[in-house]
Amino acid sequence: MNPLSVVWDVLFVDSSITDSKTSGKMISNMGEYVGVPVRDIMNWNTVMKGQKTSGAGFTSGLRFVIDVSEDTKEPVIRLADRLLSFEHELCAASSVSLAEKLPVPLDRKTRKAFPDIGRLMLSVRFTHGLGYDDAKKIKNAMGTQTKETKDGLNPLGTGKGSSGAKFSEEFRSIMSDPYWFRTFPVGVRGWDEVRVTGGADGGVYELGFDLREGVNGLVEASEGIWWEKLDPDELTLSPTLVVDCSEKLSCPFDPSNFHHLQNPEESDNLIRKVLETEDQQTGDEDVKEVVSYTLGRITRGRRIPRQMGDEQGLAHGLEEGVVGRGFVMPWLADEFVNCLGFFLMTRKPKYWRNGKSEILLVHPYSEELVESLKEEH
Repeated sequence: MNPLSVVWDVLFVDSSITDSKTSGKMISNMGEYVGVPVRDIMNWNTVMKGQKTSGAGFTSGLRFVIDVSEDTKEPVIRLADRLLSFEHELCAASSVSLAEKLPVPLDRKTRKAFPDIGRLMLSVRFTHGLGYDDAKKIKNAMGTQTKETKDGLNPLGTGKGSSGAKFSEEFRSIMSDPYWFRTFPVGVRGWDEVRVTGGADGGVYELGFDLREGVNGLVEASEGIWWEKLDPDELTLSPTLVVDCSEKLSCPFDPSNFHHLQNPEESDNLIRKVLETEDQQTGDEDVKEVVSYTLGRITRGRRIPRQMGDEQGLAHGLEEGVVGRGFVMPWLADEFVNCLGFFLMTRKPKYWRNGKSEILLVHPYSEELVESLKEEH
């Protein structure tokens, strides 16, 4: 089972958003109410109308992230029900979702269950100047890391310092509606030490994704190249179809066009810079080995043929659906996550800690989903 967290969001009433004391009051009230250890506290960061993305903005709500990986389904459901019933004069809405930390690359079970539409959280932790030995450079790095991350972590941003140019227009079209959060350290005393007016420990973008256009485009473009329709005159009780994706397609959704696979030489240079930066920061050979191994797996670009049969629902006239659902969708999901994982690990290694980046799949909360995710616990 992938690591799982309960995500509790409380949005403030409009009249309290610009009051600098609101966040402190709500952290205290939410912290006392939650009743369990909190892993992360984030603030919903909102900018004034017309203000640039890199602007400081203000806090319009708080997000508590509670690790429930080791809990059985019953306490998770009780916790969620309790949080949904939270009421306070400064609270406009209280909502709960579930966040599943994704393995990168995806394992077989996660790949198979990956939804074609949903939301992701891209999370990084700051280096706080690690790797610099000059006090002025350390101070400068700590002073700019939040702005660098607010601009650079958003894969849809196209302004100065943004990262949209790293991705094709088609890849960006998969994603939408990015929301920016700052993450604050939860110390030994937990929520009681958090001050959202102070320095953050990391940044998060939550954004929507929709893989359906990509799946449909690949299925349509690959017919006659990766796979052939069944012969209607061939009578068989167990039809089979081979999908061989070894030939790259001109379709823009072919993963060979994604950031992590498009230019192997450039990818190798980025990986080398990451390892050099880790040398400067910690010199930890174990960390370097893990980073190198993970990036190597992300960038191998596997294109493995697969045979599909009647157990997937294969029948004459249903080939497109079977190829899309049983082959293209899990493969595209895997490379979509790989691309974002490569981006997190190589985009700003001087500001983002190696091994601390996470991609989380955000699920709308339901008791049925908790039971499904916890079925093996």
